[in-house]
Amino acid sequence: MGKIHDALQRAEEERAQRGGPPVGPTAPDLLEERSGSGQGLEGALRAGRRSRIVTAGSSAVAEEYRTLRARIQSIRRRRPLRTLVVTSARPGEGKTTTAVNLALSFGLDLGTNTCLIDADLRTPSVHRAFPQLPDAGLAEVLETDVKVDDALLQIPDTRLWVLPVKAMPSQPAELLGSRPMGELLEELSARFDTVIIDAPPVLGLPDAVTLVDQADAALLVVGAGEVARGDVMSALERLDRSKVIGSIFNRCESAQNQAYAGYYGRAD
Repeated sequence: MGKIHDALQRAEEERAQRGGPPVGPTAPDLLEERSGSGQGLEGALRAGRRSRIVTAGSSAVAEEYRTLRARIQSIRRRRPLRTLVVTSARPGEGKTTTAVNLALSFGLDLGTNTCLIDADLRTPSVHRAFPQLPDAGLAEVLETDVKVDDALLQIPDTRLWVLPVKAMPSQPAELLGSRPMGELLEELSARFDTVIIDAPPVLGLPDAVTLVDQADAALLVVGAGEVARGDVMSALERLDRSKVIGSIFNRCESAQNQAYAGYYGRAD
């Protein structure tokens, strides 16, 4: 965990120096912004919204996500890894941006199939990146007789399918820990090579812990300047450490801190 420790130290220093969120370019949250007006993948982005979406281009940030994808693929050669939870200690650290872009990076690899699940049943955000979502979502699949195929959206020009949130259930924690949720993850992990789960933040809620317990692995997004080191350490203490394969140090501002951006794996 040495590199994660260094990254958290940098995040704490930035937060103390600035006293607030970073301003200006960030990495790896500096993403290509598109307005969906055409066909294919570009047309799949929501028109009129600032969609921080990585594309098939050669930007430095797109390459960061490809590097992250490659490192995850390297890890899965040593251990089972089909279901991956993306979470953070607190809201606003960029976990959904990371989950969406990582899923798209996998989805642009046309040799594999990827599914992105929005499992934040309290404040869902994945739907903001994509238009024309299905009439049903995760809660309907778990609580009613809606079939999962009726709730999945395939993103054009990719091998990525998205399972969004539509209805907001009254007991999200219980639903995420239910038998139908476990059965759904089993079904999707059998159908898809990679299942990425956008989970709620860890602190204050049981949801992320429940999802990590059911998944193969987890990534923790750390927002530079937006979270205290103690909060990140508290989040790590609540998660199954054997599942946490690394941390994303997100939104570092200066050129010096760019070296600390990206993925920090566990020291096994």
